[in-house]
Amino acid sequence: MDKLHLDQHISRQYNEELEQLRNAVLEMGQLARDQLVGSLAAVLACDRARGLELDGADDRIDELERSIDDEAQGILARRQPAATDLRLIISVIKTITDFERMGDEAQKMARMAIRRADEGQGEPPQAEGLRKLGARVQGMVDETLASLATLEAKRALAVCRLDPEIDADYKALIQAGLPSMAEDPANALDLVWAARALERIGDHACNICEYLIYLLGGADVRHAPLDEVAEAARHAEERSDR
Repeated sequence: MDKLHLDQHISRQYNEELEQLRNAVLEMGQLARDQLVGSLAAVLACDRARGLELDGADDRIDELERSIDDEAQGILARRQPAATDLRLIISVIKTITDFERMGDEAQKMARMAIRRADEGQGEPPQAEGLRKLGARVQGMVDETLASLATLEAKRALAVCRLDPEIDADYKALIQAGLPSMAEDPANALDLVWAARALERIGDHACNICEYLIYLLGGADVRHAPLDEVAEAARHAEERSDR
């Protein structure tokens, strides 16, 4: 938080409120990340027990979203923040929504693992491609969490640059699975839905990094071309170095 000088308020309690908010967001993000990793592994292994465990884990993510949202709104009411502090609260509220949606996508995969195990299914088609896509998306989420922890716009930009690559990998994986659609449509559809869940998690990671660039530099880069995102990230880095 030092780059944003969020620990330099007159009120020590205010500093602690902001730090607690930050830590809760990071905890929520780590839970979403762990749910992604576990749910994909459960799908690939048709692990019913793991699927059930991870299906229930989404409750904790939902609980954190509610508590962080309540705390953020409380800070808005009590402190009436301005400038950077206001951007922080706005970014937090948007970020936890994307983390919650990551958890929802992971939960879909956990439930898929349960169903596939109940049906006696084995590995889904194109399992190796799904595993590779999952590893790349996990890398995006890991770097998103690192960006939030270190408050680095350059690192957040690197995540945004990966999003078109993830989209291309997703389309290639679906294309590779098309031949199995006629032979085994149920299995092929599971591939589509699992791959789609991973691609959406990548989108949410990119969204969070855009919020971080907004927090650090003040420019709203949602839906902006990548070159504009890069310029905003450069500006944010310059501000943080002052």
